[in-house]
This record gives sequence, C-alpha cells and structure tokens, in this order.
Amino acid sequence: MEQIDFQEIKQKTTKNVLFLTIRNFGIQSISTVGFFLLTILLGTGEVGLFAVVAESVGILGYFSDVGLAAALIQKKDKVTKEELQTTFVIQQLLVLISLVVIGVLYTHISQTKGYGSKEFWIFISLCFSFFVASLKTIPSVQLERNLNFRLISTIDIIENTSFYIFAVIFAFLHFGAYSYAISTFIRSILGLIIIYKFSPWPIGYSFSKTTAKGLFKYGIPFQLNSFIAVAKDRLSNLLVAGIIGRDNFGILSWAQKGPRIPLSFMDAIMRVTFPTFSRLQEHKEMLKKSLERSIYFIAFFVFPVSAGIALVAPDIINIIPKYTKWAPAILPLYFLAINAGIASVTTPLTNAFNAIGKIGLTTKFMIMWTVLTWIFYPLLSIKYGFVGTSIATLIVGCSSVFVWFSAHKVFSVNVFKVMLNPLLATSLMIIFVLIFQTLNLNIWVNMIGKVLIGIIAYSLFHVIFSKSEVRWFIDQIACVRNKK
Repeated sequence: MEQIDFQEIKQKTTKNVLFLTIRNFGIQSISTVGFFLLTILLGTGEVGLFAVVAESVGILGYFSDVGLAAALIQKKDKVTKEELQTTFVIQQLLVLISLVVIGVLYTHISQTKGYGSKEFWIFISLCFSFFVASLKTIPSVQLERNLNFRLISTIDIIENTSFYIFAVIFAFLHFGAYSYAISTFIRSILGLIIIYKFSPWPIGYSFSKTTAKGLFKYGIPFQLNSFIAVAKDRLSNLLVAGIIGRDNFGILSWAQKGPRIPLSFMDAIMRVTFPTFSRLQEHKEMLKKSLERSIYFIAFFVFPVSAGIALVAPDIINIIPKYTKWAPAILPLYFLAINAGIASVTTPLTNAFNAIGKIGLTTKFMIMWTVLTWIFYPLLSIKYGFVGTSIATLIVGCSSVFVWFSAHKVFSVNVFKVMLNPLLATSLMIIFVLIFQTLNLNIWVNMIGKVLIGIIAYSLFHVIFSKSEVRWFIDQIACVRNKK
C-alpha cells in the first residue's frame, strides 16, 4: 500500500483547491460572457437545439468506462501499466459500441423529426468530442492520482476559452447553430494535443482478466450510480424537452446557466477531494475534518453567488436591448438557484461516500432521486411548462436532507451546523438587497448597488461571526504563497 504523507496531502489539497477556485472564477467569467454573447446573437430555438443534442450525446459519457477511471483513482495501491492498458482497451470497446448505437438511433430520430444539417453537424461534433474525451481518460487519471490539478485546470481553461471564442466569432459571422459544431471540434482537438504533450502514458492494447475483475469490483457499483444518473438527469431533460418544445427548453437552459456558475466551483472541489478522501479513508478523524472544510467553503461561495445571480438577473435582462426574449427565464431561475445551494452541500457528501467505498449507499439515494424526478418532472412540466420543471427540480433537491442525516451517521458530520453561517449570511444579504431595491433607482445604479450591498453585508457577517474560518482561510492562502 502507498505510504501516506498527511502533510503532503494537506498541502497539495489546499493548494489545488485554492488554485482551482481562482481558476474557476476565470473560466466561469469566460464561459458566462461567451454564453451571454451567444444568447444575444442566437435565438431561443438555436440555444435549445444545442442543449437537446448535448444532452443526448452526453448520455454516452456514462457508458464510456463503466467506472474504471474512478476505480483507478480510488485504488489504494500504485496503478500498474497493465491496469492502465486494460482500462484503455475496455473503454475503447465501450466507446465504439456506444457510437454505433447512438448513430443508429440518431438516423431513426432524424428521419422522424425531420432534422436537417444543423442538427447533423452538432451531433457529429459532439460524438467526436465524446471519442476524444475517452482518449484523455488515462492521462487524466494519472494527473488526478498525483493531485496535479494545475495542469488539468490549464487544459480546461484552454478548451473552454477556445470553445466560446470560436463559437461567438462564427455566430457573429451568421453561422447560427453551426457555430456550436465548429467550436466543439476545435476545443476537442486542442485539449487532446495538450494533455498528451504533458501527461503521456505507455499506450498499448493488453488485457488481463484478473486486473479487469479487480477494477470492475469497484467500477461497476460506481458506474451503476452513473447509469441511474442518466435516467435522473439526461433522459429526464430529454423528456422535458419533448414536452415543452425546443424554444421553451432553450429558455430553461438559460435559467439553468446562472446557478451552474457557482456549482462549477463545487465541481472543482469534488475533483480534488475524491482522490484525497480515498487516500484518507482509513483515517476517520482527518477525513471528517476535510469533509467539513469542503462543505463549509463550498457553501461559503455557492450560497451568496447563487443568490446574487438571482437578484441581478432581472436588471441584466432590462439593460440589454433585444434581451427581453429571456425574461420568462427569471422565475425558474429563482427555483434553480435555491436548488443549487442544496446541491452544493449534498454533492460533497455523496462524493465522500463513493471515495470510501460506500457505493451502495449512494446508489440508494440515486434511486430515490430518480423516482422522484420521473414523478414530478413530467407532471409539473405538462401543467406549468418550464416553470413547472424548475419547481420539480427544487422538490427533488429537498429530498437531499436524507443524505445529510446519513452523513451524520457515517462521518459524524453535522451538515446543518456546518452550513449555518453561510446560510445566515446569505439570508442577511438578500434582505438588505431587497430593501435597497425598493428605492426604485436608475437601473444601472440599482444593479451596481445590489452587488455592493450584497458583498458588504455578506462579508461583515463573516468577519463578525466566522472569524476562525476566515482566519483559517487566510492562513492557507499565506501558506500556499510561502511554498511558491
């Protein structure tokens, strides 16, 4: 078994978390501006088209490695060349089968729905992106096991930036929905070249039955949750798209974009903490402290940013000419923002369950969420359209309290206590912003004032009531700076 250096793990984890936090602010700024420009240049139907096709092809990702990558990351011992090559062989076979299946399905659906060249090229570009992503799996595994998230993040930044730069350029040149396809090709190729440049591995086609059996032992239960997630998220979204139509699904996609911005911070933390929790799984007290820190600082950032986005969204729509087409998305945005806060606390817990091998427990929760999703999504979408979908999302999210109770049993973590201060600070921020809004000032003054008052109120609360956490955070930044 690999020897564990707690100080090294702590330093690497802290450094990577801080780095990814800064990196995500940058990458989300690029993503938000890019998406914002696209939603000005493109119509609701074109945005909805890309969202529908992306959801369809995204389903393939869950079938691409049957959890073998996660098994390699979670593995306590050193990963061997045989395990890497066996994983690669199995994954490529699954990718090939998946592409053939979805190709046949697309041919049938395109004939039924009367799809044209726009749908075809977006579909092809996303399939290509899926194939390229499978080629990047092993280099990514190596980087994650070494906790080298700086390089992973750099690649993500380059991919994301290139996608939006080229998408906006071609949309401006009136390529319409084709802009998505062109930028997807460019992003995929750039990412593949860079990751193999800096994280090469001994590519080969060997297969070990014993090795595969060992990896499947963890990978299959892990991937079972992913298969359930397909039904819960991707397939349910396609069902909703079929119910409410492409234009309304485009509006729903716009509403989902804002709350997903702070959640990307959570995704970065999850990417770091999964291998970290895996290496600490035999050391319960340290694992508990790491989990509490993760939950607190995810809530610290996600809660106020989600609330802030919901509060300023109406101003943004009113400021920009010809942007009122997205006004119907404001109400669902409120429900989705609340759900984002709930998800930000819940996801670290399921991530920790998986990291210590309690896949069965996560599976039970995934089944619960899937059943609730397939009950409430169609019912409320049929009755209330995209607003009903957002309400259903919040209803399903509220069931996460069962995960919080389980975390208390498994890790002795009191989730309500950990997230209390960020929740109170965010509530105070919302109250002050709503009071300021009643002044009915100039729209620019109103929006800027909301942002400033929100930041001041939230910051003052933590300076007064969360001194120890703020001091710890500052100490970690200082520690990382001194290590450079």
